[in-house]
Amino acid sequence: MPALQQRLTLILPAPKPRMRVARRPFHPSQSQGPYRLPFAVRDQLAADLAPFRNRRAAYALATFLARFWSAPGRVAGIFPIDRRDLADHPELGLTEAQVRGAIKTLEEIGFLVRAIPPAAKHRRTEEGWMKKAVLYAFGSAYVPFFIKANERAKAARQQKGAQQNSVRRPAIAPLKSPIIKSVAVPHMIMGDLRKIGLPPKAFEPNPKLESALERLRRGVFGFAEGG
Repeated sequence: MPALQQRLTLILPAPKPRMRVARRPFHPSQSQGPYRLPFAVRDQLAADLAPFRNRRAAYALATFLARFWSAPGRVAGIFPIDRRDLADHPELGLTEAQVRGAIKTLEEIGFLVRAIPPAAKHRRTEEGWMKKAVLYAFGSAYVPFFIKANERAKAARQQKGAQQNSVRRPAIAPLKSPIIKSVAVPHMIMGDLRKIGLPPKAFEPNPKLESALERLRRGVFGFAEGG
């Protein structure tokens, strides 16, 4: 009997370690930084991370990675993750151990998948040979959410640009200086010329005219003026 129990012990698989499960519901707070996860990604990620104890660290790392690698030209590509560079990052606030655990959790839920590892796993640095950063990609369950969010953002930008172009500013008439017309009636010191007219000129005697008139009187009347 003891021998049979020993054989069964060797045949039966070893029990899996129990995963530490969080019992409280997970409601991630909205990031106050320059980037926020799309609603579909946020809801799916919160549901997948709910059972994990390190869900807040994993959610923070997922948001950080999506900010830089979910753009239209990058969302379907691969990217490196170096936990040494991310440790104590001011926008993450995670230690190297927390980054390592967050990466493992994101791999387990399918948010991250490992790419084909390079042939050379180490690189030469000033400090000596160091292990290269592991390459990752977003999981197939999350990539469609990012693509749809990028398409909606592009359509919103195009619509906003079309609205701005359609709004025409009212034409502003050029400014013209007002023509100042005087309403004052022309006035002269000696009175209005249009009403009283010019004064007659003083009479000036003409010697030739006087001589001709004198000859005419003598021929007609036979005497001179005053005779």
